[in-house]
Amino acid sequence: MKSGEKLKTRDISHSHFLTLYFVIGSFIILFLFIIYTNSILLNIRNEVKIVPDLYAKFISLPNDVNLEDFLLRYFMSEIIPNIDYPIILADSLKIPFSWENLEVAKIPFSQLSKKEQKFLLKQVKKMEKRKSIIPLEYGQEGEKIYSYVLFGESKTLKQLRMLPYLGMAVILLFSILGIYGLSTMRKSEKNLLWVGLAKETAHQFGTPISSLLGWIDILMTKIEEQGNNPEMLMMLNYMKADVDKLQLIASRFGKVGSVIHFQYYNLHYIIQETVDDFSRRMPSMAHKTVISFESRIEDKEIKIDPDLIKWTLENMIKNSIDAMQQKSGEIKIIAFEKNKHIHIRINDEGSGIPKSMQKRIFYPGITSKKRGWGLGLSLAKRIIEEYHHGKIHVLESKIDEGTTFEIILPME
Repeated sequence: MKSGEKLKTRDISHSHFLTLYFVIGSFIILFLFIIYTNSILLNIRNEVKIVPDLYAKFISLPNDVNLEDFLLRYFMSEIIPNIDYPIILADSLKIPFSWENLEVAKIPFSQLSKKEQKFLLKQVKKMEKRKSIIPLEYGQEGEKIYSYVLFGESKTLKQLRMLPYLGMAVILLFSILGIYGLSTMRKSEKNLLWVGLAKETAHQFGTPISSLLGWIDILMTKIEEQGNNPEMLMMLNYMKADVDKLQLIASRFGKVGSVIHFQYYNLHYIIQETVDDFSRRMPSMAHKTVISFESRIEDKEIKIDPDLIKWTLENMIKNSIDAMQQKSGEIKIIAFEKNKHIHIRINDEGSGIPKSMQKRIFYPGITSKKRGWGLGLSLAKRIIEEYHHGKIHVLESKIDEGTTFEIILPME
């Protein structure tokens, strides 16, 4: 299967996954919501049933029955096993004579401590204020005796009150997860595009480069057979060096999306080698640009892919040279260690980057050059942050004064 077909298949599967997430997720939330509300309604039905049962028993009582004894018996046998919320039985003066699901000893009210008595009376007032009170009348007209049943808030009622907030939280979480999933899939698709583009570029380079190397070897053999021609050999060596450079570029593109093999390497030498390469090319440029390198990491080795790091540095220096816009000036590179990280700062005296562009400068396709693809800085960011778990950013930039980029690489 070709890489394009793989990308297309993955795009379709991502789209299907997102659709299934919202459809199946909605059904699961609805199903759980129905189960939860039915459970609450069943609990409410059982709790509400207690009151009519109490009235039914109460109405059928003969007049000579002691009301407090009846309430206590009924309370202990019928109510207590079926409730999980505070309940208080009080006399006509609203003085408690029995209680349940409260952290107070079950002894006569008069034997309780002042603190416990005060707590119970406070609970009575609280329940009465909430209108969670049932008055019970007993006796003949003019000789009526009153008792009261006071009750607290049940867990079911608390659950019912929390239901709208719970629903909102679930919907919000579901939406956030969906948006995060969509964002992740889009990022994954971008990564697939990157990898596909890089590998296809490396593949397209591979065949003609191999062919060119073969032709160069044939030409060298022919020249040697026909007699020594130093000028022609020198030109062929230059050609071979350029083809080797193309082969290196193809190899670098091939590493994008592949497993990177890290090794401990002295970063000082990589930076110095890159600076030397550019310095050799400077005399051929119309404008005079000087590249200086101040190193404080001569003896520091870190785990990196040297080829990819050099590629990043080349892209950064090229970007600085382009920013100079045919002006003479200096590009300063400083490398130092700080907090177990290697910092590399690349400063130019170019045109600068507007503040609105400083975060977007690393996005693919963002470029100020007429013919550029806008991939150099984007590749640099990918190599530093995704492969080496470091950071690359615009440290400082002023219009018409210059820009300082900073690369930070962990030493461990």
